[in-house]
Amino acid sequence: MPKLSPDTVLHRVPSFIAEVDTSNEVKIHFESRILKLGHDALGLLDLFHQPRTVGEALTLLGPRLKGRPRAAQDALATVVSLHQAGLLRTEPVESFSDQPFPKGGYDAAFVHIAMLEDPVRKASFQQAVRDTVRDGDVVLDLGTGSGILAITAAQAGARKVYAVEPAGMVHLARRIAERNGVADRIEFIRGWSPQLELPEPADVLLTDIVGNEALDMRIWETVQDARRRLMTDSPRLVPGRLTSYATLARIPDEVLDKHRVTQGHLARWKEMFGIDFGPMAESEARRSIGFYERPETVQTWDFLSKPAELYQVDLHQDMAGPLETRPTLTADRAGEVNGVVVHFEARLGPDTTLSTAPWLGCARSHWYTAVWALTEPVTVEPGQDLSYVYRYLGDGTSHFEPVSGR
Repeated sequence: MPKLSPDTVLHRVPSFIAEVDTSNEVKIHFESRILKLGHDALGLLDLFHQPRTVGEALTLLGPRLKGRPRAAQDALATVVSLHQAGLLRTEPVESFSDQPFPKGGYDAAFVHIAMLEDPVRKASFQQAVRDTVRDGDVVLDLGTGSGILAITAAQAGARKVYAVEPAGMVHLARRIAERNGVADRIEFIRGWSPQLELPEPADVLLTDIVGNEALDMRIWETVQDARRRLMTDSPRLVPGRLTSYATLARIPDEVLDKHRVTQGHLARWKEMFGIDFGPMAESEARRSIGFYERPETVQTWDFLSKPAELYQVDLHQDMAGPLETRPTLTADRAGEVNGVVVHFEARLGPDTTLSTAPWLGCARSHWYTAVWALTEPVTVEPGQDLSYVYRYLGDGTSHFEPVSGR
């Protein structure tokens, strides 16, 4: 193993498990080993999330070392221990994680296979990139993943692409760009965009951090920050607008039983275990429950209304506090409503719109469908209106409730 110097650049491995005890001592679980390290270990591992020299890391850690005898020597010894254990390496790990999803996160092959196998998602984004990027543009790609949008932007004529990705997958994306002959125009940056500074403002922002419920991966907050700090005054955005829709539905009992404690559960559990679990059902009787379901499953459910607009977000505009809307959904057939299905349409480019409506999905769709199970079922007749309150509270958190008394 090569000897470390202050100028040695080190790369952190993509994943490990850290455990901190009451005295702030750190145990790292890695490759079937448990490493006992000092209390500077977490700080160093955080710093090496981005490639750094040993000297840079110790300098940045400096404020935490003041007033402690031998602090710098101890921190350097921790760096050496992390390097010897293989957590810090002189060369980045340029492969998928050996951990399964979700433990392997966005370094797991599973995630990228699912996205690239989707017959609509990435192809629609690619078309929007080709329609949006102009010769000589500077492009910012947030959450580049496999690098597909960054590479497409370079192929479309971008002069420079800054491809940002917090996961170790960024190293594999760089190799893909090299294989496709465009690596000279793409700078891959491992990190988070709020911590990023660019040497020049970008003309175009690309991002596919759109969640199953359009806002649940914080796309609005992320794009707002990037527009303010990293973009030209009139940037082009892909996507530029997100419109969400809600549809009245009858969730099948076998699906609902996986998410809400029912009297049937209580009866079975009482017989099986001799214990009354009633408070579990009582605790959630007054709230709607959100969950995700596969589109090919949801498309078989009974829908009792046409989709109604839930909200519309223009990503060119800033958030003005929490988002609240009060949609009214009109039943177009008789039946029992016990849930609301939510999907969105993303305006990706001038002529490209992508929909996650479950009736358009299939087993290869990467997105799941957002569903809200309501507090209690409502029997409806054609033409009957039901009113709801939707709130997006920020940081990916939302709530959906019937209007009181309805």
